[in-house]
Amino acid sequence: MSIRIPTANTNHVISRNFVKQMASDGFLPVIALEAFVEAGRTYQAYKRGGFDEARERITEEFSGAVFWLGGVTALNALFERLGQRLLKLKKINVAIASDDVRNPLGNYLEHEKTLDGAKILENTMAKFKFAKVISSVLIANAFIGFVLPKINQSITRWYHRNKPQQDDAKQNNNAVSRPSMDSFVNNTNDNRDVSFGMNMLTLADKFESNRNYKLLSVDVGTASGRAISARNNDERVEILFRDLSSIYFYMFNMSNLNKWLNKAEQHGNPKRLDPVSADFATKYMQSYVDDVGISAEGAAKSVNVEKFEKEMFGEAAEIPDAIKAELKGEKIKIISLDEFKALLKDDAKYGARFEELSKIADQMSELQPQIKGMSILTEGQIKDILAGGHINNPEFLKEFYKNKFGKDFMDKYKFVAQKDLDTYKAELVDYVKSILAKAKEKNLTEITEEVLNKASKSNFKWNALNWGAGFVTSALFLSTIIPKTQYLITKWRTGSNEFPGTAQYREQEAKK
Repeated sequence: MSIRIPTANTNHVISRNFVKQMASDGFLPVIALEAFVEAGRTYQAYKRGGFDEARERITEEFSGAVFWLGGVTALNALFERLGQRLLKLKKINVAIASDDVRNPLGNYLEHEKTLDGAKILENTMAKFKFAKVISSVLIANAFIGFVLPKINQSITRWYHRNKPQQDDAKQNNNAVSRPSMDSFVNNTNDNRDVSFGMNMLTLADKFESNRNYKLLSVDVGTASGRAISARNNDERVEILFRDLSSIYFYMFNMSNLNKWLNKAEQHGNPKRLDPVSADFATKYMQSYVDDVGISAEGAAKSVNVEKFEKEMFGEAAEIPDAIKAELKGEKIKIISLDEFKALLKDDAKYGARFEELSKIADQMSELQPQIKGMSILTEGQIKDILAGGHINNPEFLKEFYKNKFGKDFMDKYKFVAQKDLDTYKAELVDYVKSILAKAKEKNLTEITEEVLNKASKSNFKWNALNWGAGFVTSALFLSTIIPKTQYLITKWRTGSNEFPGTAQYREQEAKK
C-alpha cells in the first residue's frame, strides 16, 4: 500500500530550520560566529590597546570576514563569466566532481559534442577550472594577507600624524593617554572607506564547492600574509597564534563536539538526523499509522510494534547472484536500469513480481541523473527495491533527499556525492530504529502518533543542545579566550601588556 508523502520543506518552524542550518556545512554557522568574534575581539582589544587596537581590530575583522567568507566564491563567479567568453560555451558553471553514480562534467562534455561547432576536451576544462580556483584563492589571500593589513596600518599612521596634541598628563598604567570609546564610535570618517564590506579536477572541485577548503585555503594565505606584514616580531607572534588557533574553532569544533555528545547519548552512534528531516519522516510515519492503525473506541490509532518495524524496513533481501555479478564500479557498485530489469525478469525468486519491482526500479533510477543518457541503479538501491518497506519507497526518498540537498542530487550538471546520500539515508534508518528501541525499552506494544511526535521533539531537543554547546564553545574561544591568551603570550615575552602594533608611537610619545 502507498501512504501520503509530505512535500519537502513543508515545516516552517523557524527553530527547527535554524538548528538544521547551524548543523550544516554551509556558511551560516561561520557567519553567526563571526558576529560574536568581531564584538568580542574588538572589546578585548579596546581593553588592552584603546582606540588604536580596537579600530584596527574591527577594521581587520570585518573587512577580512567579507573576503574570507565570500572572496573565493565571488572571484570564481567572475572567472566563470570570463571563461565562458574565452571558451565560447553556453554554460560553463558545471560541477566537476564525480563518482561512480554521478558525472556532471561527462554529461556536459557529451552534450557539447552534439552542438554545432562546439568541441572541448576534458583536459581543457580541467586546466581552466584549476587555474580559475587557484587564481581566486591567491587573489583573496593577497588581499586579506597583504593589502588589508597595509591599509589598516596606514590608517593608524595617519591618525598618529594628524591627531591633535594631547595633554601631557599620563595615566599611571599607560605610556600615553588613549581616546575614549566615544571617540572610537564617533570617529567613523577615519575608516569608513577601508572597512571592506589529487588531480586537478578533484582539487579544483574542493576549492570550488567545499566550504572548509575555501576557508582553509584563504586562512593559510591570510595567516602568513598578515605575519609577513606585521610591524614587529611581537605583533607577528600574536597574529600567528590568533589566526592558526582560530581555525579549529571556526570550522571543526562544532561538528566534533556534536559527534562526541551524540556518541555519549546514543550508545556510540555519532550521527543524528537533522530536526527538519526528522519532522518530515515523522509526518510520513504518522500518515502510515493514521491509514492502517486500529483503535478501540475513544483511543488513538496505533500499529503493533512488530508490524510497524516490518512495514517500515521491509523484508530482508539478498541480491541475486546473476545481478551481483554484473555490478560495476570502483567504490560504488552500479548497474544499468535495462540490464537490471532483464536479469530480474529471469530470476527464479523475483521474476514473479517483475511488473511490480520494475515500476519501483524505474522510480528509483530517477533519484540520480542519467550518465551519458543511461539510467542506472546502485547496489544499495537494488537492496531497497527488493526489500520493499515504506522508508525505501523511491517516491518518499525523493522528497526526503530534497530536505537536505534540494534538487541538486537529480541535476545532471550538479554533483552530490552518493556517499552523502547513503549517509543521510543511514541517519533515517537509525532514527526509525531509535523509535522502536525506545518503545521496546518502555515495554510498549503499539506505536501511536503521539509516540512518533515525542521522538521528533526529542530529536529536536538533542540537536539543539548539542549544536548549541558547540556554538557557545566556539564563540567563547574565538571572542575571548584566544584574544586573552594571545595577550598573555605578549606579556610573557615582553613584560608589557601594551598593543605591540603601536609600540613605535608610544616610543615617539615618550621622547617628546
